[in-house]
Amino acid sequence: MNFKIKKLNNIKYIIIGFLFIFSFSLCTPLGEQEKHRIILKIIYKTLYFLYPNPISIDNDFSNKVYQKYFEKLDNQKRFFIQKDVEELSLYKEKIDDFWIHGDTTFFNIVMERFFQRIKEAESMCLQILKTPFDFNKKEIYMLEEQKLFFSKNRKEWIEKWRKHLKYLTLLEIITSKNQKKITSKNQKKITSKNQKKIWKNAFFNNEKTSRKKVEEYIREYFRKLKMKKKSDWFSTYVNTITTQYDPHTNYFSPKEKEIFDSNISGQIEGIGVKLEDDKGYPTVIKLIIGGPAWKNKKIEIGDKIIRVAKNVNSESKNIVGMLLENSIRLIRGKKGSKVKLTIQKKNGSIEDVILTREIIEKKEIFAKSVIILDKNQDKYGLIYLPEFYFNPENKNGKNAAEDMKKIIQKLKKENIKGILIDIRNNGGGSLNSVIEIAGFFLGKKPILQIGKPNKQKKRLESHKNKILWTGPLVVLVNELSASASEILAAAIKDYKRGIIVGSTQTYGKGTIQTIYPLNRFLFYNEKLGSLKFTINKFYRVNGSSTQLKGVNSDIVITNNMTNLKFVEKNQTNPMKWDNTDPIPFLHSSYYYNNFFLEKVKHKSIERLKKNRNFIMIYKTIQSLEKKVSNKKQVPLNWEKFYYENLEIKKRNKYFKKLMNYLNTYGFRSFYSSYKIISNAKESEEQKEWEKNIRKDFSIAECMNILRDFNEIP
Repeated sequence: MNFKIKKLNNIKYIIIGFLFIFSFSLCTPLGEQEKHRIILKIIYKTLYFLYPNPISIDNDFSNKVYQKYFEKLDNQKRFFIQKDVEELSLYKEKIDDFWIHGDTTFFNIVMERFFQRIKEAESMCLQILKTPFDFNKKEIYMLEEQKLFFSKNRKEWIEKWRKHLKYLTLLEIITSKNQKKITSKNQKKITSKNQKKIWKNAFFNNEKTSRKKVEEYIREYFRKLKMKKKSDWFSTYVNTITTQYDPHTNYFSPKEKEIFDSNISGQIEGIGVKLEDDKGYPTVIKLIIGGPAWKNKKIEIGDKIIRVAKNVNSESKNIVGMLLENSIRLIRGKKGSKVKLTIQKKNGSIEDVILTREIIEKKEIFAKSVIILDKNQDKYGLIYLPEFYFNPENKNGKNAAEDMKKIIQKLKKENIKGILIDIRNNGGGSLNSVIEIAGFFLGKKPILQIGKPNKQKKRLESHKNKILWTGPLVVLVNELSASASEILAAAIKDYKRGIIVGSTQTYGKGTIQTIYPLNRFLFYNEKLGSLKFTINKFYRVNGSSTQLKGVNSDIVITNNMTNLKFVEKNQTNPMKWDNTDPIPFLHSSYYYNNFFLEKVKHKSIERLKKNRNFIMIYKTIQSLEKKVSNKKQVPLNWEKFYYENLEIKKRNKYFKKLMNYLNTYGFRSFYSSYKIISNAKESEEQKEWEKNIRKDFSIAECMNILRDFNEIP
C-alpha cells in the first residue's frame, strides 16, 4: 500500500539530507557500476534511519542473502553447479559489509558466472536436442523446488538439462494438435487396449518432430534470457537484500516504477495496443477499443512493429530483438505527443503510421456496480472494487473513493435496500482512498491507528460528518483481500456496521509503505529509481494489528479459491503480530447491537448447513488442487507418462464436472430468489461480469443476508 507520510521526523531528514548532499552531489554522468554503488548506499542509509523495525546487518544476514540470491536467479537449479556455489562462498559472510558500503563486488562476480552458465547451457541444450530421446528408459524428472539441488559436476548438470528437455518433448507430443486430431477422430473405435498402442506409436513416431519444436522454444527462451543485461538483473539483487527487512520493502528501477504507477492508477499514456514478443517482433495481440490505434484503423491484430520514432522529428529506432518492456517504453509517452511506428503488416508490406498518444484506462481495475432484484421486488446494490486505485502523479486522475461515491449516490436514487461490497482478490492501494470510503458508511470516526510497535499511535479518521449510506451493509472477502481491503473490512466489523462474509481470514498485511525517490537529495539528472519501504504498522480501532492474522469473517463460506500458501504469514520475513490500546469510545460507537447481528448471522449459518453437499464439493475441489500442487516428480518413461496422463485427464474431467455443478448450483441459488437489472448499452466486460455473478453462490448468500437485515425485527 502506498502512503505518503507528511510528518516524518525532521531531524532524521536533516541528517540524511546532509549525508546525501555531501556524499552524492553529482552533476556529471555516471558509469553503470558507480550508479549501482550509489543506489545501494542510498537505500542502506534510508533504511538505517527510517525503517521502523531495524534488523541486524551481520554474518547471519549475509548468509541469508547469499542463499536467497542464488534461488532468485536460478530457482530450478539448472544454471549454477555446486562448484559455483562453493567458489563464490568466499563472499558468503561479506555481503553485509558490501551492503553497508555500497560495494557491488558480489553482484558483479555472480552475474559474470551466471552469464557464463547461460551461454554454456544454451550450447549444451542444442547439442542434447540433436540426439533422439529414449522413451523406454525408466527415469523421473523432479518438479518440486525444495527437492532440487545444484548439480555436483558437469556430467550431472548435463543430465539435469537432458531430463528437462525430454520432459518438454513428452509434453509437446501429448499436447500436439495432430495427436489430438488422431485421438478424437478414432474416439468411437478406440478401446483401452488399442488406445495405448496409438499413443505408443505417437511417442516414438512424433519424437523427432516434437524434439525440433522444443528446440525452437529453447532457442527463443535463451534469446530472451541473453537480452537481459546486468543492469536488468540489478533490481533482483537489491530486492534480495531489501526483502530481508520484510516482504514489502522493495527497490523499483525507473521502468519498474512506471509499471507500478500505471498499475495503481489504472491509466497509461500510450496508443492502446497490447503487444506480445513473437520471436523478437513486438506483435499486436489486442487493440483497446477507443484508443488511438483502434481509431486509426491502420493497425490490425497480428501486425508487427519493427521501428519506433519516439516523436515525429526524432530518429526511428529498430526495436526487433529488443526486450519487449523496452519497446513498450519507447512507444508510450505523454498525452498529446506523437509517435511514428513502422509496421510490418500480416501480408508482409511495410507501412509508417503516426499516432497521437492518449490516456488509456485499464477499466478492469475500476469499481463497477449492478442492481439486483429479489422476489419481493426489492432492489439491492452490488459494488465490485478490484483495487483502491489512485493516480500518484495526478490528484485529479481516477480515484476509487470518488468512483465509489458516485456509484453509491446512483444506487440510492434507485431506492436500494442494501449494499454488498465485493473486495475479493483486492490487494489494496491508497490509504487515503480506503479511509474516505470507510467514511461513506461510518461518518466522521477513527478508521485505524498507525504507528511503530511499542510507541504512541496516531489515529486516522474520515472527515465525512454525514454518512453516505445508512442501510444494511455486507462486505465479501477472501484470502487475497489485503492491506486497504483489510482496513475497510476491519472498520466495518469493529464498529458493528455490517457483516463480513467469506474466507476464514483475509491476507494479513498490516504494514504501511511509503515510496521514496532516490534522486531526492541528488543533483543528478538520470533517474535512479525509487524505494518502497515499510514505514509504519496499522492497527484496528479495537487495537489489534491485522498483520498475519488478517480479519476474520463473521460468516465463513468455503470457496474453491481458498489457498493459504500465498498469505502474509507464509511469506519470507514478515513482521510479527502485535496490538495496541483500542480507541476509548469504540463501544459507544457501535452501529448495530450484538443481538441483532447475531440473529442475522444465525439465519445465514442455518441456510449454509442445508448446503452441506455444496460445501463438500468445494472441499473436494481444494483437495484435488492440493494434490496437483504437491506433485513432486513426473516419469519420463512413455508408458508411465501415458498412464499418469490418463489419471490427469480423469481428474480434470471430474474437476470440470464439480465446477459445472458449482456453477449450476450457484445459478439456481441466485435465480431462485434474484435477478440482475441489466442495461442494454452495457459493455462486454460488464456483461461478462454479470454472467459470472449469476453463478456465484457467495453473492447469492450475501443477498440473502442483506434481505435478513430488512426482515429481522
